[in-house]
Amino acid sequence: MKVVMRVLLAVAIILLAYICWRSIQGPIDFNAEVAKRDKAVIQRLVDIRTAQAALRAQGGSYTASFDTLIHFVKDGRIATVVKAGDLTEAQLEAGMTEAKAMQIIRSGNEKAIKDAGLWDETKNGPQLVRDSIYSPAVEVLYPNRRNFSPDSLAFVPYGNGVKFEMGVDSLITASGYPVQVFEAKTPFTSYLSDLNDKLLDQKIQEVLDRPGKRYPGMQVGSLEVANNNAGNWE
Repeated sequence: MKVVMRVLLAVAIILLAYICWRSIQGPIDFNAEVAKRDKAVIQRLVDIRTAQAALRAQGGSYTASFDTLIHFVKDGRIATVVKAGDLTEAQLEAGMTEAKAMQIIRSGNEKAIKDAGLWDETKNGPQLVRDSIYSPAVEVLYPNRRNFSPDSLAFVPYGNGVKFEMGVDSLITASGYPVQVFEAKTPFTSYLSDLNDKLLDQKIQEVLDRPGKRYPGMQVGSLEVANNNAGNWE
């Protein structure tokens, strides 16, 4: 009987020690996993923001459609300006501007270019070069990302196929000017739901308890306020 009691006591001690260890290690493991997943989700939102900004710069507006955004990244082309040469101080003082110089140079009239003093004898060509080179959008927007997949933009990392929520709207600024805004977001539950329920509920409640209207998830941009496309983690 004493042997049985000793065994049961030993088991109870081990079980209690494990419970104590888990009570400490559990939150540590949870926070480490959350940090890893948050980082991946934030990177995806930054990638969405990059594509939206480029699309608006080229087409004049954001889009609420991932199909449109992905098509732009995959098949669109973005112009980059190649700039070489500058006007001299003497030319500037004489009233020459870059706009005037490029107008003469783009005429293609070699005599007119030389008469205007815009011919570079050392390279036997115009003094200024301002050319636009059109490159694939994906290469310009995501350089050095060999494994980048435009199709991944819509999907939440660790979300098992869940897509980001995305929308666009127009707001009136305090100065009375209309401004277009976009928003992309996903709740914590979309990519953390397989983790500890109690700790996840605590994480969500901590956000909701903060002053102001807070979104319990990751979000870039806003449909409610013009925030220069900031992320709520920034």
